Amino acid sequence: MDGVNEDLLRFLDADDYEEKLQILEEIKERVDDHVVNMMAASLSLARGSASKESCIDQIRDYLTLQIQYDGKRMRQ
Repeated sequence: MDGVNEDLLRFLDADDYEEKLQILEEIKERVDDHVVNMMAASLSLARGSASKESCIDQIRDYLTLQIQYDGKRMRQ
């Protein structure tokens, strides 16, 4: 698969939010703006004019919130 970013594929193929968060933490230093945009879009997050770092923080916050929500729901 020439031209396909392996980090992005790993993020998109992750089975759950915890795995996505783990991958995000592993790749955050090396991803470019395009990959960050694609990751945000896959979660239906609007990046707007935010910096790459701010967008990564937004993705992290979203994933953390989803993990917390799913965890509470599973305990009930």
